[in-house]
Amino acid sequence: MKVCFFLSMLIFAAPAAANPSNDAASSGAAKTVRFAVLGDMPYTDAEYALLEQPNGAIAKAIRALNPPVLIHLGDFKRGRLSCSDDLFQDHYRQIAQLNPHKTVYTPGDNDWTDCDRFSTGMRHDELERLGYLRQLFFHQDRQHLTKNIPGLIRQRDFIENAQWSIGPVAFTTLHIPGTNNGRREILRSNIDDALNEADRRDQANTGWLQQRFATAESAQAVVIAFQADMFDFDHEKPVCTTSNRTDCDGFRLLRDLIKQKAEQFKKPVLIIHGDTAAYCLHQPYPGIPNLWRLNAPGDYKYIDASLVVFDPENKDTPFTVTGLLDGKPAPAICDDNLLSLSRYIPLQTLKTLLS
Repeated sequence: MKVCFFLSMLIFAAPAAANPSNDAASSGAAKTVRFAVLGDMPYTDAEYALLEQPNGAIAKAIRALNPPVLIHLGDFKRGRLSCSDDLFQDHYRQIAQLNPHKTVYTPGDNDWTDCDRFSTGMRHDELERLGYLRQLFFHQDRQHLTKNIPGLIRQRDFIENAQWSIGPVAFTTLHIPGTNNGRREILRSNIDDALNEADRRDQANTGWLQQRFATAESAQAVVIAFQADMFDFDHEKPVCTTSNRTDCDGFRLLRDLIKQKAEQFKKPVLIIHGDTAAYCLHQPYPGIPNLWRLNAPGDYKYIDASLVVFDPENKDTPFTVTGLLDGKPAPAICDDNLLSLSRYIPLQTLKTLLS
């Protein structure tokens, strides 16, 4: 596995002038694509304050950046917190104000599959909460989360999945929650109904991902965003089927499809997810050198949002990721035990610690 830290590649072009060198610089800057990523928070009152307008530090940093899109990876609350309508509405409001009309949200397990747990409030039927979540964030969407994202489309009959493009980068979101993609810990819903929903979600996600790559032939990169960490799983389990819907790897179908499509695409592909604490940017498969993975910050461990930059001229490290608050590059080692160290210790020292 290739291990390296990545420096920020922000290029700001001066106003166009007659000078050819200025024209060249502007052309180079125009090819870069910047966007922001956030997920797995707020889990505490302090994190809630960081995201709240007008004085929250992360909220102010996102406003100052004014990215063409903010991707919210879901889990807008901790899993055992109440799933009441009031709490959902408040977090929808907060998300909508972070980057008004330019925010794409994809659901996480804390936002619906975990709502049947014992919590600081009533336990809910997870499928009922999924229906309410879809109404609030997508069907009604009174705050118009994505109004100013040109060309954004949503999947027919699966409204939470979106596709759009920024310059040469083709984006897609997939609804992939934790709890084994919604196949585990079904505590209040009818189990068959919940597993049927998981099957339907797999089918929708598969079709949506295939469509994104089919329409991205002229793109220079593809970005795929979802909530669950499909890498943090028992990879010995078989793919889920109609005859085995629970004792299986609920992520394997999509993980294998992403690998296949990335190999065929040959150009840079970035997976972005949340769900676990090991904040990092790396290449997960040595045999697929054009595939990158960002495990975004959040989940109690590393509280920040990320600036992601795609630079098509940088063949070795086309994607760079830095924190909005600390300005530091994402660690290249996916080990949350080293996360606090990675803010201060150079890469060569970290390599020595792991050898």
